[in-house]
Amino acid sequence: MVDFIVGILNSIGSGVGDDIVADLLKTPAEYNAGMYQLSLTIARSAVKPIASTILAIMCVLEIARVSTRADGDRELGVKLIAMAMFKLVLVFTAAQHCELMLKAIDEIGQSVMNGIHTAAPTTGTAAGAGLGDGMRSAIESAGPFGQIPCLILLIIPFLVSKGATIVVTVVVLLRFVQIYMLTAFNPLPIAFIAQEETRQWGINYFKQYASAVFQCATLYLAILMYRTLVGGTLNPSKFKDGDSLSGWVMDNFIGLLLASVMLIGVVMAANSVAKKLFGGE
Repeated sequence: MVDFIVGILNSIGSGVGDDIVADLLKTPAEYNAGMYQLSLTIARSAVKPIASTILAIMCVLEIARVSTRADGDRELGVKLIAMAMFKLVLVFTAAQHCELMLKAIDEIGQSVMNGIHTAAPTTGTAAGAGLGDGMRSAIESAGPFGQIPCLILLIIPFLVSKGATIVVTVVVLLRFVQIYMLTAFNPLPIAFIAQEETRQWGINYFKQYASAVFQCATLYLAILMYRTLVGGTLNPSKFKDGDSLSGWVMDNFIGLLLASVMLIGVVMAANSVAKKLFGGE
């Protein structure tokens, strides 16, 4: 029973398991190689030909547009058309190698994530992850008659924490699914950059991709802040010899219950911050 109670307190204090934290440190190719390769195959086989067709249409529209600006000036017309063709060649090249651009964003995001992880690892009893371990001696000293009421009181906070863990797991999964879906359509937004009227579509695509990539860093920070806050609020060192274990649980019941609700809140805030970093709402 002691190990079970310790496990419950550790679960509430950590918020999510270290396996989910480890997923945040993975690149899209490492998280699910099959889904990543599928998205690349779709981009190369299905989307890239469509992007090439759109670029051809954009080329005709761009040449027609610059031709009207020449207004009978042959030398100016040649210069404008040459500039338009040069721009379209650059866009066509970018569309054909858009995967490299996305991988560059992945590498930048991974570098930031590794830097944060090195500077502030989430593991360790200094954070809320070791809440139960810090209370082990007190739980053992309480005996069966003190452990049973404690276990009963912890059931509701534990169930709420499991619900919060499911929410976080789904958020992490959806983050990677979003990256895979954006990767599958990667050549298409580049094609729209060629035309001034549709250029913002392509820019917004890269903003959304960068936001999804950097979301791992904001999620990691959210989990780190949660564990630090819980570890400070429900500090085991506040439990003194002779105190009642069930009394400590009762005194901190609201904090234990709200901890999991707070976890969902900080994760949602992390999503919002990731979007605002790149001009989103």
